[in-house]
Amino acid sequence: MPTSPAGKGDSRLPARGFTLIELLVVVAIVAILSLGVGLSAGGLFARPGAVSAAERLVQADRQARDRALLGRGMIGLFPREDGWALMHRTGEDWQSEGAALTLGAARLSWEVAGRPILPGLNGPGDEAPPVQIAPDGGSTPYAVTILSGSARQVCRAPAGGALTCE
Repeated sequence: MPTSPAGKGDSRLPARGFTLIELLVVVAIVAILSLGVGLSAGGLFARPGAVSAAERLVQADRQARDRALLGRGMIGLFPREDGWALMHRTGEDWQSEGAALTLGAARLSWEVAGRPILPGLNGPGDEAPPVQIAPDGGSTPYAVTILSGSARQVCRAPAGGALTCE
């Protein structure tokens, strides 16, 4: 850079290059934009809704079985069109265990012990739940068909067995 006779920079000449702050601002903007593109593209590679709903259903079944075995009590599953309600037996009565498990936009059709169940006709507390899991691991056999958009998946639980999906 040319200097004046006094040794100071010549202010009449234009400065060349970028300052460190300008470079950091540009890098930060590019990082934010690439993060946004990455997050939005992540939805393109997601699995169909029925698969994730089936995984959630299998996990909930496993937790209900663990709860029955570890708690030494009867656990019931009350079918719903969008999921199920978890219940536990206290004496002769069945009590709801909080909010029902819902699978969002997925629709479920239930078959318990070989008979179709129509969710919504009775609510939890009106009667004993059709699916019951005993403390010894025995349970009512049931099947669930999950419909999510155009995807369809069938999950089955044999008597005394865990829920598995095809």
